[in-house]
Amino acid sequence: MTGSRSRDSEQVTQKPNSDSDPASKKARGLTIEGYPVEGLSIGGHETCIIFPTLNLSFDIGRCPQRAISQDFLFISHAHMDHIGGLPMYVATRGLYSMKPPTIIVPTCIKEDVEQLFEVHRKMDQSELNHNLVGLDVGEEFYLRKDLKVKAFKTYHVIPSQGYVVYSIKQKLKQEYIGLSGNKLKT
Repeated sequence: MTGSRSRDSEQVTQKPNSDSDPASKKARGLTIEGYPVEGLSIGGHETCIIFPTLNLSFDIGRCPQRAISQDFLFISHAHMDHIGGLPMYVATRGLYSMKPPTIIVPTCIKEDVEQLFEVHRKMDQSELNHNLVGLDVGEEFYLRKDLKVKAFKTYHVIPSQGYVVYSIKQKLKQEYIGLSGNKLKT
């Protein structure tokens, strides 16, 4: 992106690089430890960070379309810019006949989140199927056999937590190293 600043107005104008410029294609997107990251974070308005190859999102903001396809959602805290789109996320997945998502929230807000869904069920007369999991700081949640998430303490004006994603490598016992797959099966 190239920017220009007017001396008189302090307005910043942004122009995207040309699609034909190979350098601009490399600059798009973000990768962390080999995992593509998408999303947005506009303080006080909306936060939703998506790891599409891990099939998960952190916070839901106002429910961006791209987040709907993620099966796992980790909520950090109950401010509206992080959790406001939660009923829409679940409702849209139901509308598209997708499997119910797994939503992980700090344990201290789980009951309130359940009540939020009850109110929306009553108003919308829909099922809003989902799996709601309360997770405390230090606890772990397995997304699958080789991937887990651990909650850690964060500091905010209301109770909050962050999450670290861990890849789990299954190591072969020393006595099995070098054996063929067929020998390992027996």
